[in-house]
Amino acid sequence: MQRPDTLTGLMLRIVLVLLTGATATAAEPAPEEDYQILEGKWVRSFHDASLGPLRVENEMKSNLSIINIYDRNQNVTYSHRVKYRLQRVDDIKLLIYYDLEVLKGPKKGLKQNTLQPCIYRLRGDQLVVAEGMVEGDNFPSLIIVWWKVNPADPEPGI
Repeated sequence: MQRPDTLTGLMLRIVLVLLTGATATAAEPAPEEDYQILEGKWVRSFHDASLGPLRVENEMKSNLSIINIYDRNQNVTYSHRVKYRLQRVDDIKLLIYYDLEVLKGPKKGLKQNTLQPCIYRLRGDQLVVAEGMVEGDNFPSLIIVWWKVNPADPEPGI
């Protein structure tokens, strides 16, 4: 199969795969190793105009992601959990979120079943996620960069 000449062509193929489940090149479920690589804690930070600096943690296990947002005093101000699945279309990796539930914050208890397809790429300890890039996606276009938190070295035995 030839690679698309344009980003639009690629996006169209991904949309067709997500909507119909099949094209000339069907989306394939990602291998278990893709899930294993994403497993663990990822962090990023950003500055909110009214709240100041915030830290975001994303803990990924199996097919579940839990997001916590911490304020400058390390208090959790928002939390949600969402299921995800991984797929591949040629050399494109898809991260598809669904079944979101808000656990803490102003919209606590909110549940959404909307699919949110994202394109992702791993670069060492860096996870780059492109949201709102699939044609017909109602989410705003956004590139998010996460950094892997390496677990602390275990204490030496006595």
